[in-house]
Amino acid sequence: MDKKQFEYAINDKLYIQRPLVLGQIGQVTELVRDVEIPENIGSHDLITLLGNKLPAATAILLSPPGTKIKDKDMSALTEEFREHMDIETAMEVMDHFLSLNPIASVIEKLTGMMTAVKKAMTGSKEPLSFSPEGTLQNGTGSSGDTPRKSASLTSRKDPAGGSSARE
Repeated sequence: MDKKQFEYAINDKLYIQRPLVLGQIGQVTELVRDVEIPENIGSHDLITLLGNKLPAATAILLSPPGTKIKDKDMSALTEEFREHMDIETAMEVMDHFLSLNPIASVIEKLTGMMTAVKKAMTGSKEPLSFSPEGTLQNGTGSSGDTPRKSASLTSRKDPAGGSSARE
């Protein structure tokens, strides 16, 4: 499915979903700050993980036609979707979100942003990195990769070819 935009009729009003823009990435990051999202996730699992944050998530993802992201009334949209969006539409929104925004790419971006914010908050003197190499556990992967068992963000190869972890 190579569609770049999806439309939904909710409570007799039209809403549009497009690929995320930077402003939405910041909103999503804030919303899911305390939620651990696995790399390979489907719409049902995403809905379960979001739980009561689902109406706010859909308010971030959907916009009335012609409305700029900065001009959206997030509180009003959240309440509109809480009262009028059925689960089938919510699943469509999440399916389309995943097709418009490959989750590995989104997680990579969110991880980078969250790592930078944590470093800034703790006063780290290390340079902030938003590159995939600086933010992902073992480089980049696609949404089709199998999840890695576990990896430490601090693990590294030792000169003898094994790996060791810094504590």
